[in-house]
Amino acid sequence: MTLLLIIVLLVVFSLVANLIPKYGRPFILVSILLMFSFYFFLSRNFFNVESFYPKSNIQVDVPLGNYYNLLLRSLKKHRLYIVDDEKIPSLKVISDIYENYKNYALQDYNLFSLFDTSFYNGKIYLYFGITPVLLFYLPFNLITNLYLTDKCLVFLLSCFIFLLSLFLLKKISENIINIKEIPSNIIILSIFFIGFCNYSPFLLIKSNIYEVAITTAVFLLLLSFILFYYYLNTTNPKKQLILDFCLALTLCLTVGARPHYVLFIPIIFFVVIGLKYKKTKNIREVLYSSLIFLIPCLIYGTIVALYNYFRFDSIFEFGWKYQLNDLGQYNCALSIKDSLLALKYNLFQFPGIDVNNIFSLVKADGHRVGNEFVAGIIWAFPLLFMLFLIPKYLQETFRKDKNAFYITIIMLFVIIINLVVTSFIGMVTRYFFEYMSFIIILSILLFYYLYYREKTVSQKKLWNLFFVLMFVYSTFMNVSLLFCENNSLFYAPTSNDNYVNIINFLFK
Repeated sequence: MTLLLIIVLLVVFSLVANLIPKYGRPFILVSILLMFSFYFFLSRNFFNVESFYPKSNIQVDVPLGNYYNLLLRSLKKHRLYIVDDEKIPSLKVISDIYENYKNYALQDYNLFSLFDTSFYNGKIYLYFGITPVLLFYLPFNLITNLYLTDKCLVFLLSCFIFLLSLFLLKKISENIINIKEIPSNIIILSIFFIGFCNYSPFLLIKSNIYEVAITTAVFLLLLSFILFYYYLNTTNPKKQLILDFCLALTLCLTVGARPHYVLFIPIIFFVVIGLKYKKTKNIREVLYSSLIFLIPCLIYGTIVALYNYFRFDSIFEFGWKYQLNDLGQYNCALSIKDSLLALKYNLFQFPGIDVNNIFSLVKADGHRVGNEFVAGIIWAFPLLFMLFLIPKYLQETFRKDKNAFYITIIMLFVIIINLVVTSFIGMVTRYFFEYMSFIIILSILLFYYLYYREKTVSQKKLWNLFFVLMFVYSTFMNVSLLFCENNSLFYAPTSNDNYVNIINFLFK
């Protein structure tokens, strides 16, 4: 009941802004600040709350917390392995360590503290990519002499992702839709829609190295979209080349956080080069633009390749098959059948309702990796059915504003690729974040498009009511999934009391 009242207050807040549109901007600013406050609350009150603020010493949360700082310390010592040899003597004599690591880790704390690192040739390496260290942990340490924490970084990146999502939605809608025609209440509810429903709250509650990798990659990918937007809207050749270089660099950096993001580089490269040729019809300029784009790809690609080679004797090995965890990945092959099963659960899994009438995340069985408590995104965010408008929208944007057309097409590629690739890995809630930000941006944009096309006032009022109802439902669902009793131990083992108190406050 409390949660429902909070949501109703947000709706009323947005309607007040609609009544006095002259003061709409302050309401928008307050809405953004409220979302920042909510993100900060989640980061500071759950799961290893003591490790939010940067520290003068490395504070590793066992398992899986602040491992990036171990790599930072190793780099400062001119090495790549993250654990001194004397701390892992037992590991070197276990022949079946990859298949039965979980059993050994439960018996030996030193082994348990290495969970999800990679063990190869007698050394322990950080499995996760080097981009977060180079972009965030290392500069922060050099400037402040403090060690940035995973929780703090995920909070900051989530805030920037939220802002970039709003910026991208605003810029595209301004080009295609007269944004002044969209009521203030819909714009304000869109802000909360993005903030509550993009699955960043799930990452903020439990922030570890996984969440750092994902938020880093999504932040850089969204930043590349912004750069691409400016590239499309710039006529100055010199500025275009600078944006060309920066766009390629941000895309390359994503690969050092999430390797499968390499798939986005050729897609955007061919779009950029194709547009250059269409505009200039000059092969020399096209080749020059291609070279500018490929330079950062070659430089950072070489860095990642050497990083892999010096660790695992292969430029293509990121450490996946040498991971120490309970999944037995070393001799396990990816299965298309399992990935289709995960895809089904990720999209359609119905959320169960527990005895307290709180939506509970349902245990999904049948996949070899990541059988987490999940609920399909269709049930959590039904506004995504707006995506059925995509063919008509693309047809109109191609005639009206081709720049928005190209950005939309690339966004669709991101959604499809991330949904399919992450389904190969399993049914893991944090992976939803990799495509939900883009689904929400497109869904809201398509609602704006449909709303703007309506000619009668009565129809516009009905669509306004529909958007309000969707907001109430989706926000209630997403917050309920976040704060359900099934999650109290799963997400907050170090601060269970806080979690239960929130459940009692919101639902009882």
